[in-house]
Amino acid sequence: MTAPFRLLLRIAPIALIPLLSGCVWVAAGGAVAGISAVRQERTIGNAVDDARIKTTLETRLARQYPGLYLRTSTTVIEGRVLLAGRVDNPELRLDATRVAWSVEGVRKVDNDIEVSDMSGWLDGPADFIMRTQLAAILLGDKSIKDVNYTTDVVHGVVYLMGVAQNKDEVDRVVAHAQRLNGVKRVENYVVLKTDPARNGFPEPPPQ
Repeated sequence: MTAPFRLLLRIAPIALIPLLSGCVWVAAGGAVAGISAVRQERTIGNAVDDARIKTTLETRLARQYPGLYLRTSTTVIEGRVLLAGRVDNPELRLDATRVAWSVEGVRKVDNDIEVSDMSGWLDGPADFIMRTQLAAILLGDKSIKDVNYTTDVVHGVVYLMGVAQNKDEVDRVVAHAQRLNGVKRVENYVVLKTDPARNGFPEPPPQ
């Protein structure tokens, strides 16, 4: 996968964002979330809000920090934002956190962006293969409610977010991720469905 092609894949969705109105978000998000609402721990409202937060965040990153946008991955679950990737400037890492907190509805930000001279590109072939394999594995494991999990792979690091039924379930998910060929490490940001933290997180200190 060439660099220009990866660039096109990252920019194309942003080009369509201005065309989406709030009504479209509610209709589309509600329809998508409604398909699995019976099985999912997130409410339909949470799913729609998460989609809005993710799109708003990525739009702001693309407009304000194109280089940062192309090298970071964002995941949002119940207002919790996970930032992952690799940049060559520590200020860019801080900028990503600031932009994330600027989005209405964000309740927590976990910044796992690494600062390295080898910033590289996102969505390399190996990452894509690992992400696809893990999704298939979770889908096939009937003891796991895969619909409650969101996974990403950035430079060989697997990121897990979601809402687990219990500790045994999340342990199985982590174990599956650790067995992937080529995985460097697994970062687990999954919360249990009974975790009080799901009801809210403290606001960040003033910057």
